[in-house]
Amino acid sequence: MTQLNRSITGPLKRLAGAALAALALFTAGCSQNEYQPPPPPAVTVATPTVKDVTFYAEYTGYTKAQESVDIRARVEGFLESMHFEPSSQVKAGQLLFIIDPRTYVALRDQAKGDLAQCEAELQLAKATLTRKENAFKERAVSEVDVIQARAEKAKAEAAIEAAKASLQSAEINLGYTRIHAPIAGRISRNLIDVGNLVGAGEKTLLTNIVDDDPIYVYFNISENDILQYRKYSDQTPDPRDDKGQAKAYLALAMDEGYPHEGYLDYMDNAVDPNTGTIQVRGVFPNGHGDILPGFFARVRIPLGVRKNAVLTPEVAVAADQGGNYLLLVDDKNVVQYRKVTTGPNEGDMRVILGGLKAGERVIVAGVQRSRPGMQVTPQEQNATQTPAKPASATGQK
Repeated sequence: MTQLNRSITGPLKRLAGAALAALALFTAGCSQNEYQPPPPPAVTVATPTVKDVTFYAEYTGYTKAQESVDIRARVEGFLESMHFEPSSQVKAGQLLFIIDPRTYVALRDQAKGDLAQCEAELQLAKATLTRKENAFKERAVSEVDVIQARAEKAKAEAAIEAAKASLQSAEINLGYTRIHAPIAGRISRNLIDVGNLVGAGEKTLLTNIVDDDPIYVYFNISENDILQYRKYSDQTPDPRDDKGQAKAYLALAMDEGYPHEGYLDYMDNAVDPNTGTIQVRGVFPNGHGDILPGFFARVRIPLGVRKNAVLTPEVAVAADQGGNYLLLVDDKNVVQYRKVTTGPNEGDMRVILGGLKAGERVIVAGVQRSRPGMQVTPQEQNATQTPAKPASATGQK
């Protein structure tokens, strides 16, 4: 029996020792894997940029020539010749068309003959009157004969005035057979070919001339924009050129930025109550003729300059029911909630009108994993960025 106990007790002791050793190891492992809080999340912060910012309003409109003249046939006749190249530049007074003048030459010559006949009749009436007045003094004719002679003289004088008017009309009509350019500019094509009858029953349209240097751009602004413009003008320097004209910048459909600089010269005298807008006109140089009338145009107008404006990256600005806000990191690396008043964009930056000071650290990356009051690990980043476009305060984009 003793031998049997010994054979059983030995293995049991060895198992118990192994179990105790394993338990000790497990207990030691548990003490080493106690919960450790995660480190504060890393966020990227940037200090605001401070610089002068020009606020702009942007609009859409269309281009129009400063002068546009339709060239029409003012007399009837066959179109005899054309003296210009389509789509070319013409000078004021340049000959464009000739209408067959032979009929009008004949009418002018006839009017000259009628005038000469009337002048001869006047000379006869004058001589007759003189003779009858002398005869009346000698009682050779009656007073009625003198009165009649005076009437014939007056009639002859009136006939001369009528003949002169007819001659002038004939010369004018003859002049209309040679059609000259009333203005300098770019001419269209000939709308009527040589050999066709023109001016029969209507003033036939022959071509068109436009003077597009400088060129106008018309656009509409709302009454709210007018009030906003006045607000900026009262609070900031009014940006004008050296002639005191309000600056304006123009871009066509395919332009990058606003490469054409001009000025505003006209605003209508009343707001249209149906649309709540008022028409404004800009003037832009067009010496090369690159801007054609009828183009779609984008216009921007500088409203004013804000000195030492505070800007922060647009991605840092968030919004909730209370308005726009920023998340800042204080000197203890704790996230702070800050309501701000925002202004226009300038490229990838946003102007902050109130609520942010230069030198404060703004979270620009990691906003979604940041909460007010939590500890973070800030990583500095330069907030200065190259603007992609100017600050736009109001207007139609």
